[in-house]
Amino acid sequence: MKIAFIGAGKVSTALGLYFKNNGFEIGGYYSRSCKSTEKAARMTHSHPYASVGELINDNRMIWITTPDDQIEAVVRQTLLLPVPRKDEKLVLHASGAYPLSILNPLKENGYRTACAHPLLAFGDPVVAQEKLSDVWFALEKPEEDNGQLADFFKACGNQTFTVDSGRKSLYHAAACVLSNYLVTLLDTSFAIFEKSGMPRDNIQEATRPLLESVILNLKGKDLKDALTGPIKRGDKNTVRMHLESLNALMPEMTALYTLMGRKTMQLLGDYSLEEVLNPPLSKQ
Repeated sequence: MKIAFIGAGKVSTALGLYFKNNGFEIGGYYSRSCKSTEKAARMTHSHPYASVGELINDNRMIWITTPDDQIEAVVRQTLLLPVPRKDEKLVLHASGAYPLSILNPLKENGYRTACAHPLLAFGDPVVAQEKLSDVWFALEKPEEDNGQLADFFKACGNQTFTVDSGRKSLYHAAACVLSNYLVTLLDTSFAIFEKSGMPRDNIQEATRPLLESVILNLKGKDLKDALTGPIKRGDKNTVRMHLESLNALMPEMTALYTLMGRKTMQLLGDYSLEEVLNPPLSKQ
C-alpha cells in the first residue's frame, strides 16, 4: 500500500519516515510550498507531486496533514478531481480537534475515510519519528472499517484508541493542556525564578534536572504518588510564605498558584490546606 501526504510539514515528514521504516512504501508529498514538498520527498526518498490529483491517483492511503483550517479546502479541491476507483482510496486527516465528519463530502463521493491523530508534540521530524514507535493514535473510523485501520497501526507496533466524535474537541483540549500549556507553565515558573534573582540565561539549564526528575518520578506511579512538595507534606507555613511573596512581588501570579494548589489538593484528596489556599491572597 502506497502512502502519500497532502501537506509537507513536520507531522507528515515524521510520519513518512516512520511508516517507511516500518516497511510501507511512501509515494510522496504535495504542498503549496514547493520547497516543503521537495524537502519532505527528499527526506523520505519519495516523489514531490505537482498536483493533488496526481498524488491521489498514484496512492492508496492519502493523509491530509495541512493546518486544521485548510482541511475543508483540500476536501473541496479533491471533490473536483476525476479520480477512478475511489472506493480503493483511504483518505485520512490527522487533526486532533476536527471530527471525522469534516471528510463526509469525500465519503459521499465514494472515498473511504478515517481520522488518526498521533498523541505527540512534533518538533524536528527525524527526532519525532524516533519517538513514534511509542505513540498512541486516536482513531475515528466508520463502522465498515472492520478494524483495518487499527491493524495498520498494530503492524507498526502502535497502540490505538477510539475517540467519540462528540468529544473530540475535549480530547484535543486535554492534549493542549498537557503539551502546550506545560510549556506556558514552565515560562511562568521561569519568570518567578527570575524575579527571585536567578539570572534568566541560566534558568533553563539550572532547572532541567528538576524537570527531568519530575518526568522520571511519574513512571510506574499514580499521579498522586508522584507528587512531592509542601502541599503533599501538609506544610501550611511554606505555602503561606509562597503566597505572601507572590502577593508582594508578583501579584499577577497569585491566582494561578492558588488554582494549581487547589487542584493539587483535589488530586491528593487532602484539603488540610484549604484555609491557606482559599481565598487567594491577592491585591488585585
